[in-house]
Amino acid sequence: MKLGPTLAIAIAVALFSGPVFAQDQHSNMGGMQGMKKEKHRQMMPVHEKLQQLQKTQDAEIDKLAAEMNAATGEKRVDAVVAVVNKLIEQRKAMHAEMATHMDR
Repeated sequence: MKLGPTLAIAIAVALFSGPVFAQDQHSNMGGMQGMKKEKHRQMMPVHEKLQQLQKTQDAEIDKLAAEMNAATGEKRVDAVVAVVNKLIEQRKAMHAEMATHMDR
């Protein structure tokens, strides 16, 4: 009798497809963690601006990291300090930028 494996497969499909359908229904209920579509559209330029800022900051860190890795002796210590200070500066700037948009 071949009903056993077929039945097992049908039961497995039924059990595992439930969460998939539930996700689809839930995502249509607001998406973006409840953010409405209009609010999402308003946030897109802000998001793009933050992404561009991040790319610029990444390029700065890449440059400093390359200098650090190429340095030797006392200059290497100075280069490490420069990288750490730049990371601190960028982190504070990013938090300040995000805070200005959270207040809206």
